[in-house]
Amino acid sequence: MDHHKLAAAKLWLVSPAPSATSDGPRDLPYLSHALYALIPVVDDKVKKLTCDEWWRIYINEAWFEAATVPEIGAELAHVTWHLLADHTDRARDQDVDRSTASAWGTAADVTVSHTLTPDRLKPPPLPTAAALHLPDGRAAEEYFALLSRLPAPALDGETDSGEAALGPNDGCGSGADGLHRSNEHGPDTDVGAVSKQEATEIRRKVAIEYEGYARGRGNVSGDAMRWVNRTLKPEVPWEPLLAAAVRRAVGWAAGCGDYTYTKPSRRSSSLPGVVLPGQHRPVPRVSIIVDTSRSVDDNLLARALGEVDGALLALGVAGAQMTVYAVDAAVHTAQKVRRARDAKLVGAGGTDMRLGFRGVEAERPRPDVVICFTDGDTPWPSSPPPGAAVIVAILGRRGFTLPPSPKWATRVECWVDDQWARA
Repeated sequence: MDHHKLAAAKLWLVSPAPSATSDGPRDLPYLSHALYALIPVVDDKVKKLTCDEWWRIYINEAWFEAATVPEIGAELAHVTWHLLADHTDRARDQDVDRSTASAWGTAADVTVSHTLTPDRLKPPPLPTAAALHLPDGRAAEEYFALLSRLPAPALDGETDSGEAALGPNDGCGSGADGLHRSNEHGPDTDVGAVSKQEATEIRRKVAIEYEGYARGRGNVSGDAMRWVNRTLKPEVPWEPLLAAAVRRAVGWAAGCGDYTYTKPSRRSSSLPGVVLPGQHRPVPRVSIIVDTSRSVDDNLLARALGEVDGALLALGVAGAQMTVYAVDAAVHTAQKVRRARDAKLVGAGGTDMRLGFRGVEAERPRPDVVICFTDGDTPWPSSPPPGAAVIVAILGRRGFTLPPSPKWATRVECWVDDQWARA
């Protein structure tokens, strides 16, 4: 295979265009890290060019010799975006198997087609949403949900289990759907491979450069920008974040022990006649302030309280009593409970969490951990309760901007999706 021609195709993709000709370079420098990570393998079993999940590209030498540099460049961009978008693991998340591989491959190709079209790089066989009478701007998972309801096309070569065996020319390779083809090498061969960690780093570098590139353009693909956001700003579920914040706060409070002579030290036996104090670590005291105003979503509040109960139970704190304040524009109740969910919450007026914090400061003994659940639309005290670690769980609906919270509190944003809001 002519490796100089392959290098020319990569340079054609990343080099600045001297003029706006149809065959001119495409000026896509952000693809450099990905293009030069590809590992070429000559394989005459494929029609043109496919990829596997280890970033190997399988090239038909006869097609390669006959194709022009722009045609090779378009195919390189095609499979590279499959790898950048991590269509392999996303297909596995959708439980794609041999019976649904065709639908997933089409769904993934549609999103890649949307990314390539503005740069005039879409290979002619690649489907578009318009050609399939599908809505524009959806993710591969959404297109797969629409396409997988259609009857799966019959494939040649049935396995003993009754499933269709995937050959070299079924789709774009395992790099697009995670299903191994008969011509592909495994991860441990001497052909070379890009590891999962290396692929993650390549995606991150390309995403950073693509984000900067996209700022100056108005026709970037929606799926490509979703990929950038998913790569650079991964969305972490709020439930483990809230539980982790509670564990850290309780751990901090539990570490604030003191010496006491009511519990002699175990080292006293080594010093006869000397009384050494032991250490006492009391169970941390927890106070919870709950915003009971009308604007707080009851379902989301119940989920958040459940996460706090679970975290406290795992730390052995749930057996001790905690104080729960029900607050809107006034403090309605202050109850001693063993579980946060056992508290009776009343109120539906305005919101002023300062009243709840005043109640906490008046407690004796003072709490070690204070957890406040609110929608954030409230005035705040100027300083935290003395000696307490404060967690503020801001409850809101996805798509809305949540109000700010005090810098002296650990902030956890708890989002409710539309399906939870309707529950």
